[in-house]
Amino acid sequence: MAHDQYDVVVVGGGIAGCFAAATAAAEGMAVAQLERKPREQGGYIACGDAIKRPREPANYPGPIDMDAIADDEAVLIDSNIDQIEFWDEDLDVRKVLPYDEQGSNVVDRYEFGQRLLEQAADNGVEQHYDTVVNEVTQDGRVTGVKAVRDGEPVTYKCDVLIDTAGAQSILQDMVDFDALDTAGDPTFEVPHYTHFGSAYREIIETEKPVSYHNAIVGKPLEELGYIWYFPRTPTQINVGLGFQMNKDPIPFADRIRRDLENRPEFQGATVAEKFGTKNKLGSAIALRRPLDSMVAPGYLAAGGAAGTTHPITGKGIRGAAYSGYSAGRAAVQAVEDGDVSEAGLWEHNRWLYREHGEAAKLASWDAYNVAASSMDVNVLRAVAALLPEAELREIVGTSTEIDSLKSKLHVGSGVLKNFVSESRKGTFETLGVSKRDLLEAIRGVRTTRDHVATYERQYEAYPADRDGFERWVAQRNRIDQAFYDDLGLAPSEHKY
Repeated sequence: MAHDQYDVVVVGGGIAGCFAAATAAAEGMAVAQLERKPREQGGYIACGDAIKRPREPANYPGPIDMDAIADDEAVLIDSNIDQIEFWDEDLDVRKVLPYDEQGSNVVDRYEFGQRLLEQAADNGVEQHYDTVVNEVTQDGRVTGVKAVRDGEPVTYKCDVLIDTAGAQSILQDMVDFDALDTAGDPTFEVPHYTHFGSAYREIIETEKPVSYHNAIVGKPLEELGYIWYFPRTPTQINVGLGFQMNKDPIPFADRIRRDLENRPEFQGATVAEKFGTKNKLGSAIALRRPLDSMVAPGYLAAGGAAGTTHPITGKGIRGAAYSGYSAGRAAVQAVEDGDVSEAGLWEHNRWLYREHGEAAKLASWDAYNVAASSMDVNVLRAVAALLPEAELREIVGTSTEIDSLKSKLHVGSGVLKNFVSESRKGTFETLGVSKRDLLEAIRGVRTTRDHVATYERQYEAYPADRDGFERWVAQRNRIDQAFYDDLGLAPSEHKY
C-alpha cells in the first residue's frame, strides 16, 4: 500500500474543493486533491448553471481567477438572463422578479468545473483522479484517508483534511467525531438526512427558441418542491426538479416527462448527449442552515458538506466558493501555527459567520424553509399567489428589502390587492384553501420575516473562538423554540 504525506488533503473536485485546494497551495502548502471521477469528467455534476452578476464573479476570493473563467466563451453560454419568473399555471399566476442589477450569467457547468480544476492545478495542487475514499483515519484528530486510486490502495496522511465531498458527504459517516480530542462535546454535528433535498436535471434541445429565454423559471411541485426551466441558450434548456427529503419521494424522470409532454415548446425536443450518453444527472443538495460548526480536530467541511447552499432555492456556487476559500485559508493558518485542534481551526467558522457573513445570511434565511415546510403545499401555493414580487424576491435571495414602515405598508397593500384579484378568479376555492387558513399562513410569513431578523443578529454575534460556542448555541436554540412556538409546531415537527 502506497503512503503519501501532505499538509492538506482535499476530498472533492467541485467548486468548494477547488477553492480550498488552490487557496492552500497558493500559500505554499503541499496539497492533494482527490476526485473519484476520471480527469475528463471532472466538474460534470447536476447544477442549475446560473451565476448572478455583476457582483459576481469579480468579487470571488482567493487565487481562483473567476473573471478569466467567466470570460471564457466555452464557459459563459448566456449572459442575457435578467429576471426570475414564478409560474403556477393551474392557477393562472405568473410573478416576474427582475434583477435589480444587470442580470445573471448562465455557464456550462462542465466547462466551468474543468477551468476550476485547471486553475487549482496551476496553483500547485496535486490532483489525483479515479480516487475513491473508503476510510478516514484518526488518532485524537483526523489524520488522513485511505482510498483506492486507479485500482490500487493508497493512504493519504495530512495535517488537515478538508471535506468538500458534497451534501450528505460520505466522510462524515466515516469520522467518529465523539472519539476526537475536543474541549468538551464536539462542536461538529452530522446533519440529519431530512435536511437535504434530491434534485434531477436534463439538458433539453428544443426545435425553436423558448419565449422565456431571458428568465430563470420555477414552478411549484407536489411535496414542497419545484420544477425549473433554466435556459442555457434560447434552444438549450436545463430542465429539472427537486424536492425535500422530509417529504414523500417523487419519481424524477417520470415526473419530468409528464411536465415536458404537456408543454408545446418541448414537442419534438431531444435530450442532449455528454460522454456518449444522455445528459441526465441527479444530486443531493443541502436545504438547511450551514452547520453550527464546520470544524473538528484535523478536519474542515466546506460547500455542500457544510450546508452552505441557499436553503430555499438550493443555489450553491457562491456559498461553495466562499466556504472553500475559508477552509483553505484556515488550514494554512492552523498548519503554520502548529495547531490543528478544534480551536486552531476555528477561524473557518469565525470568518464565514462574522467577517464575511455569507453563512450568517444563509442560516437566517433557513427560517423561510422551516415556515414553508410547516404549510400544506396548496396553502403555500395560495400564499405565493398573494405575496407581491418584492417579498418573493427577498425570500429567494439573501438581502433584506422590506425593513421600513413604508415598504411594509406597500407590501401589505399589495397582499390586499392580490387577495381581491385571486378571490375573483376563484384561486382559493380551486386549491381548497379556506380564508382562515390563508390568513394564518400570511401571518406566519410576517412572523417568519421578524424571526429572520432575529436569527441574523444572532449569527452576526457568532463566537470569535471556541470558548463561547456552547453559550451561543443555547441562545440560538432559544430563538428556534420561540420560532417553533409562534408557528404552532409540535416537537415532532421541529426541524432541528
